Amino acid sequence: MFTKGSINWSEKATIEKEEFPKDTLGRVKYAQFLTQFLVDQGYDSSRKEGEDKRNYVLNLNSEWGSGKTYFLKRWSDDLKPNFPVVYIDAWKQDYSDDPLMTVISSVINQLREQAGIYVKKSDFTIPNKVVGLLKAAAPALIKTFSKKYFGDEDFIDLSDVAADAVTHLIDEHEEKSQAISDLKDSVSEWVSFVTDNPKDKKQYPAFIFIDELDRCRPSYAVEMLETIKHIFDIKGIVFVVATDTEQLQHAVKAIYGEGFNARLYLGRFFNSRFTLKAPNLKDFLEVHVDHHKLSGEYLKKAEISILPPNEDSKITLRNIAVILDAFNMPPRTAIQVTDRVIATLSNMPKGSKIDLLMLTILLCFKEENHKRCIDIISNRLNYKSENGKIIGVDAYINQRFSNCTSTISMRFNPRDIHQKFKTTEGYTADNQYKEGVYQVTLFRYFECIFLVSLGSKKSISSDVIQDKLVKSTNTQRPNEVFESGILWLQAQYIKSRFNQIPKETYQDYVELASALDWIDGDSGSDDL
Repeated sequence: MFTKGSINWSEKATIEKEEFPKDTLGRVKYAQFLTQFLVDQGYDSSRKEGEDKRNYVLNLNSEWGSGKTYFLKRWSDDLKPNFPVVYIDAWKQDYSDDPLMTVISSVINQLREQAGIYVKKSDFTIPNKVVGLLKAAAPALIKTFSKKYFGDEDFIDLSDVAADAVTHLIDEHEEKSQAISDLKDSVSEWVSFVTDNPKDKKQYPAFIFIDELDRCRPSYAVEMLETIKHIFDIKGIVFVVATDTEQLQHAVKAIYGEGFNARLYLGRFFNSRFTLKAPNLKDFLEVHVDHHKLSGEYLKKAEISILPPNEDSKITLRNIAVILDAFNMPPRTAIQVTDRVIATLSNMPKGSKIDLLMLTILLCFKEENHKRCIDIISNRLNYKSENGKIIGVDAYINQRFSNCTSTISMRFNPRDIHQKFKTTEGYTADNQYKEGVYQVTLFRYFECIFLVSLGSKKSISSDVIQDKLVKSTNTQRPNEVFESGILWLQAQYIKSRFNQIPKETYQDYVELASALDWIDGDSGSDDL
C-alpha cells in the first residue's frame, strides 16, 4: 500500500546500475505531492462504476539544470513497488521514425517484466488473460507466441510480438480506427495483468514517465505528443511528460513557424502543468561543481591566495552564488561560470593571488555582453540608460546593483591583518575585533572594491581605514556590522596587496576561461 513515506530520498540510490545521490535540493516533497495528486486523478474507487479510472497527462516543467531527470528516475523507481510504472527516455529513442512504436514497445516490455512474464515455463502457467491480450493485439501472431513459449526457448520474449502487432494494426489503413481501439484495449490488459498479479499487489493508476522530450528532433517531439494525446488516452493511465517547456515551444515553432502560438498549442496536450521550483543556487552548485578546489586546504597546498578568505569551500561557493543571483544567471550558465572560476584557480601558478569576487563578476559581464565587459574593465563604458541618458561605469553599477542587499561572507582573524591600529592622528589602538564571520553587502563591495580597482573611484589609505575601524569598535552599533565588514575587506585588500593586481590580469583570466565552453553529453548533465 502506497504511503507518503514510500518516497524517501534521504539516502543515495542505485537505479539500473546508475548512482543517484541523496536529495539535497528538497525535491522529494514535490514527488510526494504529485503522487497523491495523480493517484486521485487516475483512480478513485469512490467514483461511480465506469468512472473510477481516468486518463490524465501532466506536464512537468523544469528548465535545464534543475534536475528533472534525477527527479523522474528517483520518483518512478519509488513508485514501482506499488504501481505499474514505465519510464521512457524519448531523446535516446528519437532515432526511430515512429514515436508510437517507441511508446508501445517500452510499455509492453516494461510491464511484461513487472507482470513476471519472463519466468521459466516449468514455473509458469499461461493465464487466459494473456491469450486474450495477444488476440486483441494481433491474432495472427498467437502462433508465433506459442512456438516461442512451448518450443525450445525457456523465456518468453514479447518485444518482437509487440512490434509486429502494432505494425500489423497500423498498416491496415482502412481499419485504423479499430486498430487503435484494439491497441488501447491491449495496453489496458497489460496494466490490469500487472495489477491483478497477487504476488506484488500493485494498484491503479499506471504511471508512464516520458523524459527529455524537449531534446528530441522537433518533428519527433510533436508526433510523440500527438501519440500520447490521441492513442494513449486510456483510462487508468497517467502520463508525466517532463520538459523544459520553453525549449519545447521552440521545437513546435520549428514545425509550424515562428509566429505560431506554441504555448496554446502545447496546452491542449496536457491536463495541467507543474513547474519544479528552481533550487537555491548555492545548494544547486554544491551538487554540480567541484567546489573542494575552493577550500582553504586546497588553496594552501596550491599556494594561491584568494579574497574573501574562507576555509570552508561552501562559504566561498555561497559568495559566488550571491553574484550569480544578482546577474540572474540561469542554472546552466551558473554552472559554467562557476566552473570557469574553478578552472582559473586550478591553472594559476604558485604564489598567485586573486579577488574571486572580481573574477566572478567580470565573467558574468563577459557572459552577458563581451564588448560591455571590455568597456567596464577599461572604464570606458558609455551605456544608454532607460531614460536615454548616457552613463559611465559608476552610474551603471549604481543603477543596476544598488538594491543588492545579499551579503558576502568571509571568515578570518582581524588580528592577522592588524595587531594594533595606527590612526591618521598618529596614535595606536588595540585591535579588539574577534575572529569570526564578517559580512558585507554585494553593493558595498561594488562601491568600495570593484569600482576602485577599475579606477572609477578613488581608493582610501590604510590609515583612514584603521581610523574607521577604531570608531566602529567604539560605537558597537548594530547598523555598523556591515560597515566593519567592508572596512576589513578593504584593509585586507591593501595589506595583502590585492590592490596591486592589474585589471588587465583579470581581463586575461576572463578571456582565457570564457573560451572554455561546456557541451551537453548524452545525459544532458541534468541528472542530479
